Order: sequence, then C-alpha cells, then structure tokens
Amino acid sequence: MRTRTVVLTIAGVCVVALAAGVIVAQRLEAATKDERDCTDQLQVDVSAVRTAREWTSEDIPGVGDYVEIHWQADTPGSPCSRAPGPTDWQYEGVLRLRDTDTAAFAAWPAATGAPSVRDALRSFVPAGVHWRHGGGFPQSVHGRVVDLYVDPDLAVAWFSLADS
Repeated sequence: MRTRTVVLTIAGVCVVALAAGVIVAQRLEAATKDERDCTDQLQVDVSAVRTAREWTSEDIPGVGDYVEIHWQADTPGSPCSRAPGPTDWQYEGVLRLRDTDTAAFAAWPAATGAPSVRDALRSFVPAGVHWRHGGGFPQSVHGRVVDLYVDPDLAVAWFSLADS
C-alpha cells in the first residue's frame, strides 16, 4: 500500500509540474508575441515622417510660428523592453520658417559643418542651403538638448531634440 501512495504522490506532482510548465510556456509565448508586435510597430513609427506641430518657439527658441514641419522620432533604447525605466527619445526635423522670423538668424555665423539630415527628411531641405549655426546651440530647453541650424535666406531650419 505504501508503494502505491508514493507512486500516486509522484504522479500528482508530475501532473501539477506539467500544468505549471504549460501555463508558463503560454505566458512566455504571449509575451514574446507582444514584444514582436511592439518591435514591428516601433519600426513603423520610427520610419514615419510626421507633420504634427509638436513644438513651439518655447521648445525650439527663435523659430517663431513656422509655416510647416516634417519630423521623425527615434530611440537609442527599446521601449518594447520589459525592463523598468523611461525610454529616451530623439527627434529630428525640418521647418519652413516665416520670412518675418528669419532676420535674427542672419547674424549667426556660417556653420562649420552641416547637420546630418536623415534620408527621409532630405527632400524637405532645399538645394543650395547654406546653414548658419549659433545662438548658443546646442542648448538645454525644458530638459531636452536642442540643436538648430538655419538658412535665413531660404527660410528653412533643421532641428534636433533629445531627451536628456
């Protein structure tokens, strides 16, 4: 009788362990699928060129009430990770400025280099652009590092913002 009890106990433990293993495997599979879905959505989001007016002159000093904007977002980290903590975001865009807002930029010195404009945004930068860079940029504004290059003659600006 004692052998039968031991065998039944071992069998019961095995059934419980198997059921627990199946539940854990299902949860891991669901989590992996969710992470895959998030990664796929992130790739779509990062490649999208947006035109929403997310920033004002308070966020990017001096740009005024710009005419139009084209921008993209990216992140060096993974917002899809299950690790706790914030995800830093980086934004880059091209602004078409109002002629009335470009005068102050004419005093900026010619840029010693050009910003590295993302491929998806290059078509919004006119040919023959002559960037100026100054005004204390890059600078920290509202907890973000902001950089700005402007061509006042063409009324176009390139900006980057990075969470810091």
